[in-house]
Amino acid sequence: MEERQSVFSVFRGTPALSVILKGVLVLELPDLSQITRELLQQIPRGKVTTYQALAIALGDKIAARVIPQLIAPYESDPNSLCYKVIQSDGMIPARTEVERTEKAHRLKAEGISIQNGQIMPLSKFLFRSFQCDAPLIKLQKTQFETREQLSLRPGRSSYRTAGGIDLSYAGSQGVAAYVSIELLSLQLVRADVDVQEVKFPYIPSYLAFRELPVMLALMKKLKDSAKLADITLVDGNGTLHHRHAGIACQLGVMLDVATIGITKSLLYGHPEKELASLTPGEVCYIEADGEKLGAAIQSKPKVEPFFISPGHKINLETAIEVARACLSEGRLPEPIQLAHNTSQEAAQSLKSRLSSSDKTTSQAKLKPTRSVQKELFDKA
Repeated sequence: MEERQSVFSVFRGTPALSVILKGVLVLELPDLSQITRELLQQIPRGKVTTYQALAIALGDKIAARVIPQLIAPYESDPNSLCYKVIQSDGMIPARTEVERTEKAHRLKAEGISIQNGQIMPLSKFLFRSFQCDAPLIKLQKTQFETREQLSLRPGRSSYRTAGGIDLSYAGSQGVAAYVSIELLSLQLVRADVDVQEVKFPYIPSYLAFRELPVMLALMKKLKDSAKLADITLVDGNGTLHHRHAGIACQLGVMLDVATIGITKSLLYGHPEKELASLTPGEVCYIEADGEKLGAAIQSKPKVEPFFISPGHKINLETAIEVARACLSEGRLPEPIQLAHNTSQEAAQSLKSRLSSSDKTTSQAKLKPTRSVQKELFDKA
């Protein structure tokens, strides 16, 4: 199978965030903040809109909660139309009463009726007729495309090494850690860290598009240098996802490697039995849409189970076997736990450097050096 190089290059002609590795476009995402700013320019005088209306224009009402974050960079601009964005109940959002009063004054100047901080009647002044190419729908389509390309057959009969990848944050920087272990001994083989700025916001069921650029860059480097483990456990869902194509699936398909999704909470599907009744070592299948998409595994007493689903080039039963073979003292499979610890430590180190007085030196050290990487696996 030929490696996918442009599975997400679907935003040409619209504001986009591109990820280029070795001169090749491997990932292109919509710049939701810039697109939202352009949507605001469409609101006529004497009209307002809501967070939900903007989210629907972007392609999914689930994005309503992130709209304040998307418009925040423009709120201080006196020419911005951010003051026209209100809550679904007609209330004017504001951090302070002074800010609310200022917004109300500007809205009243356009002939908009306001009573006790609420626009009345909202239906008279509400604008929803946005012209937009719905970028979130395009992202959904890429997930469906990924689903069509999934292989849920094991790509090999045995696995000697297993990797884990996780992401932590240092401000706007995403710190990805990839850790490989030997399956028989659970001994550490190597650990690698990469850092990139994260620009895509967190939106439920779109998490992959926030974390993919950093994880993809690190895993591609390791694959190109033949340092990727035989199978990779990803901190995120595989098929146990609203569109059956979580980040573990997308990483697997884009790089044509075997992946498994591991999460600490269940966001989709229904367990076959009460999870509180699980005993150590017990497996409980998770069903959705008429099929078994994943499973809960109770690793030890007095802890919550973790959730597993196939990513790519593996089936559910084999994924369960691999995950159970990776269990040690903790709740989670060892590769995921080590990757989590490593990314957390690297992120904390980066935070310390970024908060130091010498910002220039800190920025120059964003990518971990060989000595920093060695220190990380000595401590992992």
